[in-house]
Amino acid sequence: MPTPRTGDEIREAFLRYFEGQDHLRMPAASLIPAGDPTLLLTNAGMTQFKAYFSGESTPPHPRITTAQKSFRTTDIDEVGDATHLTMFEMLGNFSFGDYFKAEACEWGLEIMEKVFGFARERLYATVYEDDDEAEQVWLDLGFPPERIYRFGDDENWWGPAGAEGPCGPCSELHYYSGSMDDVPPPGDPARETWGPNLTDDFVEIYNMVFTQFYRDLDGNDTPLPKNNIDTGLGLERAAAALQGVSSVYETDLFLPLIVKAEALSGKEWGESPEADRALGVIAEHARSAAFLIGDGVVPGNTGRGYVLRRIVRRAMRFGFQLDLEGRFLGELAGVAIDTMGHAYPELVQNRPFIMRVLQIEEEKFSETVAVGSRMLVYLVEHRAEIAEAFRALSASPPAWDELSTGEALIEARRRVEPLFRDAHLNIQATLLDRLLRETAAEPDATTGTLARTWSKFLGADWEHGITGYESFLLYDTYGFPLEVTREIAGEHGLVVDEAGYEEQMEAQRQRGRASAQGFGGDAAGRRVYEGLGIDETPFLGYETLAADTVVLALIKDGETVQTAGEGEEVEVILRETPFYAEKGGQEGDEGVIEGPEGRADVLATHNPYAAINAHRVLVTAGELKAGDSVRVEVDEDRRERIKRNHTATHLLHSALREVLGKHVRQAGSLVAPDRLRFDFTHVSAMTPEEVRKAEDAVNDKIRANLEVEVRWTTQTKALEEGAIAFFGDKYENDVRTINIGDHWSFELCGGTHMSATGGIGAFFITAEFSIGSGLRRIEAQTGKGAEAYLRERFGLLERLSGRLRVPVAELGTRLEAQITELEEARRTVARLEREALLGGSAQTATEQVQDVDGVRLIVDVKQGANAKALRDVGDHLRDRLGSGIVVVGSVVDDRPTVIAMVTKDLVAQGYSAGDIVREVAKRMGGGGGGRADVAQAGGRD
Repeated sequence: MPTPRTGDEIREAFLRYFEGQDHLRMPAASLIPAGDPTLLLTNAGMTQFKAYFSGESTPPHPRITTAQKSFRTTDIDEVGDATHLTMFEMLGNFSFGDYFKAEACEWGLEIMEKVFGFARERLYATVYEDDDEAEQVWLDLGFPPERIYRFGDDENWWGPAGAEGPCGPCSELHYYSGSMDDVPPPGDPARETWGPNLTDDFVEIYNMVFTQFYRDLDGNDTPLPKNNIDTGLGLERAAAALQGVSSVYETDLFLPLIVKAEALSGKEWGESPEADRALGVIAEHARSAAFLIGDGVVPGNTGRGYVLRRIVRRAMRFGFQLDLEGRFLGELAGVAIDTMGHAYPELVQNRPFIMRVLQIEEEKFSETVAVGSRMLVYLVEHRAEIAEAFRALSASPPAWDELSTGEALIEARRRVEPLFRDAHLNIQATLLDRLLRETAAEPDATTGTLARTWSKFLGADWEHGITGYESFLLYDTYGFPLEVTREIAGEHGLVVDEAGYEEQMEAQRQRGRASAQGFGGDAAGRRVYEGLGIDETPFLGYETLAADTVVLALIKDGETVQTAGEGEEVEVILRETPFYAEKGGQEGDEGVIEGPEGRADVLATHNPYAAINAHRVLVTAGELKAGDSVRVEVDEDRRERIKRNHTATHLLHSALREVLGKHVRQAGSLVAPDRLRFDFTHVSAMTPEEVRKAEDAVNDKIRANLEVEVRWTTQTKALEEGAIAFFGDKYENDVRTINIGDHWSFELCGGTHMSATGGIGAFFITAEFSIGSGLRRIEAQTGKGAEAYLRERFGLLERLSGRLRVPVAELGTRLEAQITELEEARRTVARLEREALLGGSAQTATEQVQDVDGVRLIVDVKQGANAKALRDVGDHLRDRLGSGIVVVGSVVDDRPTVIAMVTKDLVAQGYSAGDIVREVAKRMGGGGGGRADVAQAGGRD
């Protein structure tokens, strides 16, 4: 068999070799890890098999092999050099308690030598610093001791993939690409600083991880029940070595992308190191973006969305260096889809979505860069004036010690107020004012904390660098990335205070955590539940809505109490409960608790700590006591309405994936008795036709009265069968699946559902709108809510019919006629108003033209005219004047507005409307600017 050379040949040869060693070939998992909230993105071949390694699940076969698309965020800033990538293919062979070090190393060496044709004398092995067993395996395989190196945790320990999980020591095979004449002989002191991980002419290609431990969130390593093998061979690096090139971008895996980038930019690979880096970055990031979007990631400001947004914007920045304009990432992504779609068909399936996301993100960033760059350059050009103003402000601080906190805030903001009138200082004044208000809003704010905020802000280096305050404002308000701020500032010889930027980011995160903190979010709130000595509250609500149980504890104001009397609100912890606790978007149950001496209404049920369910109740009669035997009943009608809405959300999810594409993923939901809300990933508004198709698809399934099959299985088996898991949720080994229509809708879900879809009754989408970048929201009604929705809509039609005195069937025609009449009336009013304005202006043009140093000038005031009306007047006067300057103004709501216009011949002589309005603005206590021919100013006086 010929030696594999192309990327496709290497991938297939690897998988076929390990199939010959009794390995089961499995498909690649999504880049979004299912059921693993500890991991942002799939970053290794073993990620989808964590449950097999830990012993939580049983693999379909003890030996598995895959080609896994993987993504690592740690190397983003290095991408563009010869080896680093964000998205790469990891070829892997895995053993789950079957073979171990000897077989892994033997097969690894055999595939490297006999299948791929690597020369033995160019292969070097590395082992963990105390792994004598692995070293002996290599020696037994004929490896000379001088080609075996030992390293510590940084180089030869792998894992876990995420915050916790399987891990262990590893052994790597490195390929030496340098001259054999440069190899130091055994015993030469030069070997201390030469070799794998020590010099650049070595490339790590194959990594064999001996997965023996499980590392928990506290960093503790516990031996796994069985020893496992997790290997990874980097396809791109192997291709570079086998194809005899020095860069992954020169392999067949990237060459089509580089050729396309060359054609778009007019640059050639090899032209210069700068051009090569830029070409590599845009090729790699376009490919990576296509894979991320193909798996359902959409751009955002947090998490996976931020990773995608970052690589798209980094690619665009490097594209700008190549003088690329317009949308180019989509064209490069198209090449990636064409060349890799046969191996990863999800790229082909989601091609339209990938292209649309990239188009929208490129347009957004182009606008962001344009606005942010202008603002940043403006800041750079006025450093001296900004620094001087803050020195003056710092020289006369408020008398902090003599004022209360409220007085100090008022005084400080009074001193900031004049800065808003200077265009050079408006941004900084906004920042300082916001910081003062945020400081004063802190629970323990004092004049001392205000004074520290004041001094720290004014003491920043406003003259020689871009402060952390400014770079944070550019990011937080305008979406301008820090890396772009850094690059533009560097071009002007300025340094960005990145530590200050991170400080502002952390302060924002803390504010967000404080605002989001709910019940039981603090340590004191958790301690009361920990002290109960209860592991969980068994849930009976799938089988029954009523039960006889025992009150284990009563909690009030964060403390346990023994009794609760009439009129008191407390939390009740039961021995077991039929009440569903709010989670997964489904609202908690309500109902009643009846004891021997009292009765209580259950107002809400939630899950404040671990697996303990808490019932918030109002005692309506007598009293409840800890230890009482009680009868509890769930509000059946309310639960039934929730079940209708929850089952409908599953149907809606599948309908959207059918209508819009498989990229659609649930991003959140609310299942209440009176409505449902469904958030999902999608980059554009749904058309009316798409909304109707989704609604029709759900109603079709309702009319079919499909069985809602509920089944318990293992998480791994459910995912293998195609169940959808919700990213960010963590699942136990045993999971509950909801299957409707023979896997038409198949999801992991712990919520309550109808037994058949017909019980939903009807489904109506009442709203569809954006809730953020790449996220949409649908609101809908089912059952009784749908009936009320229809009654309200029909009632509205009847009311309109009565007001317009036409039958409902003729409402459309009558409303169209009314709208046409209204629009015509508005046009008439606008024309009369304009004629009135311009009529007076015509008189001005003929009677009030002034001659100032040989230049014809008209100055006019039009009381009550808005800016648009002033522009109309100015255009009219300028046209009548022929050559000259027109200045028109108005006062609306005590706020003056002035517009200046200069004819083209005078602009050519150096006259500027912008200069005119800036001078006028100073006298009005405001600011303004514009072009030389047209400019506008506003003020306060």
